[in-house]
Amino acid sequence: MPQAIAGFLLTQIGLGAIGGLLGTLLTAVVTVGVALGLNSLINSIFGRGSPKPSDGQQNVRVAVGSRRRHYGIVHTGGQETFLESRNGRIAKVVTLGTGEESDILEHRINDRKVTVADGTVQEDSYRNAIHIYTRSGEDSQTAIAELAAKGFPEWAADHRQRGCAHVALIGDAVKQEHFSEVYNGQIPVYTQVRKAAKVYDPRKDSTAVIYDDGNGFTVLGTGPHRLDDKSTWEWSDTAALVIADYFAHPDGYGAGYGNVNWANIAGEADRCEVAETTVTGEVIARWRLWASYSLASEERRQVMADLLKACDGFCWQDADGLFNLLTGRFETPSVVITDDHILGMSATLGPKAQHRTDAIKAIYTEKAIGYREQESATVAAPDAEADPNTDPQAVEVYFAPHHNQAVRVGKLILARLGDRWHITASLNLFGLNLLGERFCRLESADLGVSADFMIADGVKLDLANKRVEVTLDEVRAEDWEFDAATEEGTPPLAPGTPAPPAALPAPTGLVLSAVQIGLGETNAVAIAASWDDPDRPDLSWGARYSPAGEESWVQMAVDPDARTARSGPVDSGVEYEVEVWAVTLTGRRSAPATAAITPNAEPAAVTFDSAKALFDSTVFTMDRN
Repeated sequence: MPQAIAGFLLTQIGLGAIGGLLGTLLTAVVTVGVALGLNSLINSIFGRGSPKPSDGQQNVRVAVGSRRRHYGIVHTGGQETFLESRNGRIAKVVTLGTGEESDILEHRINDRKVTVADGTVQEDSYRNAIHIYTRSGEDSQTAIAELAAKGFPEWAADHRQRGCAHVALIGDAVKQEHFSEVYNGQIPVYTQVRKAAKVYDPRKDSTAVIYDDGNGFTVLGTGPHRLDDKSTWEWSDTAALVIADYFAHPDGYGAGYGNVNWANIAGEADRCEVAETTVTGEVIARWRLWASYSLASEERRQVMADLLKACDGFCWQDADGLFNLLTGRFETPSVVITDDHILGMSATLGPKAQHRTDAIKAIYTEKAIGYREQESATVAAPDAEADPNTDPQAVEVYFAPHHNQAVRVGKLILARLGDRWHITASLNLFGLNLLGERFCRLESADLGVSADFMIADGVKLDLANKRVEVTLDEVRAEDWEFDAATEEGTPPLAPGTPAPPAALPAPTGLVLSAVQIGLGETNAVAIAASWDDPDRPDLSWGARYSPAGEESWVQMAVDPDARTARSGPVDSGVEYEVEVWAVTLTGRRSAPATAAITPNAEPAAVTFDSAKALFDSTVFTMDRN
């Protein structure tokens, strides 16, 4: 694991492992676990800002530039790695990002969307003079041969830019009377909207354990993903998958894919994909991330903090040294701290006066204005008094890709900037029970406090003095409750932009059936689902099943072309619920279609060979009379 991670996210030490590590830790103070505490939150609001999404929508020309990596859906320019003109023709190559990236959603010239067919821009105003050729960043990609073919032989076959998504733009010479129409007095500026990095999803890996019921029974994923073969990975903006990939990837935190608890990530991915209905009736996944970062100029821990902030995340490493994650939700605390456990304590009610605010606006990435930063509707404290002389405080959550998500995060941040207890406590070794926990309860008669708290800024172990240092921010379960109709406000749109799209209808014609599976001399059963064709080739699909009345959902393998899904083996005679939903290119989800089925495994058929074997093994007796 990289040295740089040491002050940010270190190994959680289980109680059984402490003895073996005392020698190394007796003189050290070790921080375990990461969440955005009050001090970090205040620094992120009132301190220096992070790079904005629009900062990456330019073409830059520098001798040695920093590579950039992207997640989710992004609109970017990039670094000009080749620029030359010859015989009235101009050519340039723009390196968009590092790593293999997915589907191109839009080509843009001078921030105007254009249509490209067979490498040529189709709009009449360009008079077939502008050509665009792309590479997605595969390790095996070839050089863009059209550059040499059109008179720029210095871009040779070995200029492959393997592992980097890039584009070549070639502008032909045009008649003088068409020059202004085609070029508008400038070299065309190319930007692209696309799906970014592909990520590993353990739920789509039929060899990966996605959960263990504690009784020796494990459930595997379903699908072709393999952790050691990135060619099998797919695009996703699900927050848990993005954060896990950033933690593991060599161009992210660099901790390695073998150091992630993928069973934990599978469960968190399911929770991130729970449907949320927005104030406009749109159905979206609960926690998504669209992110861009520079490999050279942005600190890795700051990028991780920004990812966590946009989905209210908390991460830690367990006793096995594996990365774990919990995304935005409240969990009833299992650990109670009392005065018997407190060696020393300082407490404040609310932040300092200069850091108090009754209203904020979250700044997020808005697709409707070209994937640029946009202020959310004002998020105000319920009991706040309107002050016309005070503007809402801006909070950057650039990696949040939707107004609804930004406001939900804004509500959580505003609550922690209100009149809540913020406590720094020195605990005896009972505090080791806080390792791997996000929440605890504090019952202090000395302070007169009985409340739930979030463990912020990690747990600090000072084993030499047998102390555990923690910073606690008061929270309430209702902080995570959200009613879009009354709390989201009106999503701001740029002048002239269209209204948000209508809600995506649920799939129709959902039919379930039992599929018999032969397992040697016995039969098992699986569930198959099929649904109607909505005549929308841009849609993809998701499906999952769970025993009726439970919330232990398992993803189904989906054939998007046939509009079918299938489970692995399920229990015979048990009722199951199945949900199927549609997903647009931008990640909008439909309401789910639901149905129930009780599949039964049929008895194994008796064959001639099995009947003969039974006959041969049977002892017959005959009455002589």
